Amino acid sequence: MSLRTEKHLRHLAIISVVAVVVTVLAVIGSPLTTRAATRSKVFTRYNISASGGFAIGITVDKDGNPWFGLGNGSIGTINHKTGKLRVYPLANANAGVGTIKIAKDGSVWFTESNAPGIGKLNPVTGKESEFLLPSASHSLAPTFLVLDKYGNVWFNEVDFSDATGGKLGRLSSGGVITEWAVPTVGAEIEEIALDHQGNLWFAEQGNISLKISPNKVGKLNPCNQTITEYTSPTPNSRPAGIVVAPDDTIWFSEHAADKIAHLFPNRAHGVTTAVTPVSTTTSPSSSAQAGKPGTPTNPVTTSAKTTTANSRVTRSQGIVEYSLPHTGSLSNTEDMRFDRHGNLFFENDSTAQIGELVLSRDDAAPTIREWAIPHGVGFYNIEFDKDGKTLWISDTAGYGTNGAVYKFISSEYDN
Repeated sequence: MSLRTEKHLRHLAIISVVAVVVTVLAVIGSPLTTRAATRSKVFTRYNISASGGFAIGITVDKDGNPWFGLGNGSIGTINHKTGKLRVYPLANANAGVGTIKIAKDGSVWFTESNAPGIGKLNPVTGKESEFLLPSASHSLAPTFLVLDKYGNVWFNEVDFSDATGGKLGRLSSGGVITEWAVPTVGAEIEEIALDHQGNLWFAEQGNISLKISPNKVGKLNPCNQTITEYTSPTPNSRPAGIVVAPDDTIWFSEHAADKIAHLFPNRAHGVTTAVTPVSTTTSPSSSAQAGKPGTPTNPVTTSAKTTTANSRVTRSQGIVEYSLPHTGSLSNTEDMRFDRHGNLFFENDSTAQIGELVLSRDDAAPTIREWAIPHGVGFYNIEFDKDGKTLWISDTAGYGTNGAVYKFISSEYDN
């Protein structure tokens, strides 16, 4: 993800997603013109393979330190100033850590797909709590979670058998798990995100091995107990990543179509289904899992050349799609995050790249810029620090033994 190099044009970067989209819609279908490439970016690679094999589900704490799953049964964190790794072995060595988020009080929450359940770690005391799913949901797998401002933990429950659509869950601060069944069979729910009204958005990725996709993104409204589903304009696109913009419009990645889509809920056509929640009280099991030093990460810094590509914008009712460079893969763009300028960063699983969708007012169409991840193996998660400038990347190494964590500075300009 060609750019003009004049610095003043970068200062015209998007201030709000809404303003940019209005401009983009006026030039729907226009190809990008070629422009000069920007200077190279820098990655710093932290080798964590000796301490856990792979890194997954990365997040960043208030001090700028990344946290991530470390193999199936541990959680790791790196001091971003010293490069030192600290490891917290979990009581359940086969937990299957997927996604990690950090609450305002510093507690570390994570999904356990193999438990199945939700875990909580106090990084100071080492106390760990595990909240298992109700027995009726033991065949399902939580893989993604988000935290709301009320202390609730929201998560997906994937049915990999495709017998059902799986469920969406909420763990309250009082230990009550509430679940809503997704109406579309074979949804295989992927990433989730909360909007500012408290609705939970989710991507329905479908079965990658069978190349089957419901081709939908959905919204759970927990107040009126409904799920509204919106169909992607591109058949079998396999929506995977999903993020909410400041204006509550929705961005989702189309995993198998080399596209990123922008959904306007007030304009798009959705199908609404009433759903009945089921609530169960859970009592967490607890144990003490003190952190211990991990093996040295030996950080190595490498420059990566910026490449650019033309993009084409297409529009259907309430959904705008942005084409990405073609990869020919069923397993590509998933995770997406906004930087501090409002540009959308994404990862490419199959090509080991970080990309940026630049939305700026002066462009005839958006710019796609990309950088190859040095020694990247495959399957990544990404997260910005609180300043929206430093992007952290976890590399699962295909769930193998050559995993790493990367630091990438997103912006060339500091103002």
